[in-house]
Amino acid sequence: MAGGFDDENGKFRVLVNEEEQYSLWLDGMEVPRGWTDTGVAGDKKTCLDYVGKVWTDMRPKSLRIWMEEHAKKTAAEAQSNEAATAGSSPGA
Repeated sequence: MAGGFDDENGKFRVLVNEEEQYSLWLDGMEVPRGWTDTGVAGDKKTCLDYVGKVWTDMRPKSLRIWMEEHAKKTAAEAQSNEAATAGSSPGA
């Protein structure tokens, strides 16, 4: 017997947390702390289709930000090293 989260025809809501991770939640249940209702509701397929469209990067938001900052820092350090190498001539 299907029921709860296993019910393909049940009514669900799509939730999102501060890390921009998504979850399906049974409609009518209290939204857990740390999660926000996106306003998207419907059967399981409708909700999963929405999540599939909007959640294209599974990495948590904090990791994405860290990786972007790390890449910028690494690129800046590489440019600085190239400039220092280009500025020093063998005969100087």
